[in-house]
Amino acid sequence: MKIGITINNMLRDTLHKLVETYNKYTPNELELEDVKSLDLLKYLKFDSEEDLIEWMYVECPMEIFGNCPSVESGTFHFLNEFYKKFRDDHNISIVSEEIEKSKPATLFFLAKNGSLIDNVRFFGLNSFYKNVWSEVDMLITSDPTLLETKPDNKISIKLETKFNVDCNSDFTISNFNEIFEIEIFKDEVEEIKE
Repeated sequence: MKIGITINNMLRDTLHKLVETYNKYTPNELELEDVKSLDLLKYLKFDSEEDLIEWMYVECPMEIFGNCPSVESGTFHFLNEFYKKFRDDHNISIVSEEIEKSKPATLFFLAKNGSLIDNVRFFGLNSFYKNVWSEVDMLITSDPTLLETKPDNKISIKLETKFNVDCNSDFTISNFNEIFEIEIFKDEVEEIKE
């Protein structure tokens, strides 16, 4: 099975770092709690989507994407354990929407957190949502758009956040270590122990 794991707000606390970086460089004081959706133009005072993209992916990508904290303590420990347990039976990859300088910043983030996953697949801004599901059989994500566009013949595992509570998924977790409790993986873990 081809298993994809997204990065933003799944492994990397991107929204938190984005708001922190925005507040550092602008006179506007935005509180993370005030952000009610991932439509960033509603909250970040940029004149256009192009200006927002320029700021995120060209001017500040290392600060936003590279020096971002993980979603929670232990995320990469559990990610690496998942990879080690299932890499022989499944093709596991990290998938992400990246352009410009966010690519090396994301690789830096993965390296500094010690990710063991061999396959990292970057999609451009216009191709991520169109193509990611065609690359995987199962997606582990917190992204509401990906959850809402899941094809019937695929499997979704949702890391629940305030942005995706209403999104349907095949399985739901509240932190990455709960992945081992999902029935399809739990059966495989039992087989490994025997």
